Amino acid sequence: MALNPLLNNAHYDVQHRAYKMSEKRQELQPLRLRYHEVSSGKMRYDARYTPYIQQLGLLPFIHMVTRSTPAFNPAAITALVDRWRPETHTFHLRTGETTITLQDMSMILALPIEGNPVCMSSDSDGWREQMVDLIGKDPPEAINKKGEKLRVAAGATFTWIIQNFKICPEDADEETIKTYTRVYVWYIITRTLFPDSSGDRAQWHWLKLLFFFDSTFSWGSAALAWLYRQLDDACLRSSADSGIGGCLLLLSVWSWERFSIGRPRLLSFNPYIDNGNNYLLPTWAYKWDVVSEPPTDPLEAYKR
Repeated sequence: MALNPLLNNAHYDVQHRAYKMSEKRQELQPLRLRYHEVSSGKMRYDARYTPYIQQLGLLPFIHMVTRSTPAFNPAAITALVDRWRPETHTFHLRTGETTITLQDMSMILALPIEGNPVCMSSDSDGWREQMVDLIGKDPPEAINKKGEKLRVAAGATFTWIIQNFKICPEDADEETIKTYTRVYVWYIITRTLFPDSSGDRAQWHWLKLLFFFDSTFSWGSAALAWLYRQLDDACLRSSADSGIGGCLLLLSVWSWERFSIGRPRLLSFNPYIDNGNNYLLPTWAYKWDVVSEPPTDPLEAYKR
């Protein structure tokens, strides 16, 4: 029987971080984590957002991540990346193959895994005009000291979003509340579910998904696919400033449930919060603390 050519892909074999460490004897640094916390209150949650976020199916997740998230261990996450195979989307460990599933996405992050697939064009033509139609504003052009326009990715920096949409006006009408809700959700998901390698920018195309609040999307499937893509890219990066995006909260909690690698200590447990409307919402169930200083060597993290 002929071997599957994808499982013998020379590009992955030669460019993979594991190959460079084991065969080329390169000393690679832990990857930089492109995940951003959202519990600092820089974007204020407003109770008037609740019914619209609930329609999107993201209310449990947003309540969870805006309350608190644990500190992540770059060395432990890098140790997992070094054992990731893009051909099969699995981690190859001494105990066998394993991977993150949609069930993990639903159980850990309370994201919906049923609904319409997240399919959209990432074409940036006319993105500024479309952003104005959706939220009434677009970020200013980036200009250098010579007055020349700089080419930047389609989207807005997190700083610009905070400066313009931090607090919804008290006398806002329904359409204004919808606009602020749209921006708030865009800010949260691009910092937690879909962060990219830029580290400081919310990509434009995710905002398009928030045009209709009654659209039922499989957010869990989209976030898992995005994490797979980020792992595919990260396992081939070897420069000193290499990073990894994707939902690292999911990857961290998933690994803590299976391996004792950089696992924080559980301080308290509170599975539900009262949202003030006489019903309870699932939320981030744990308060964490780091037991000890995380190892700086990915291989040492794996040994633990």
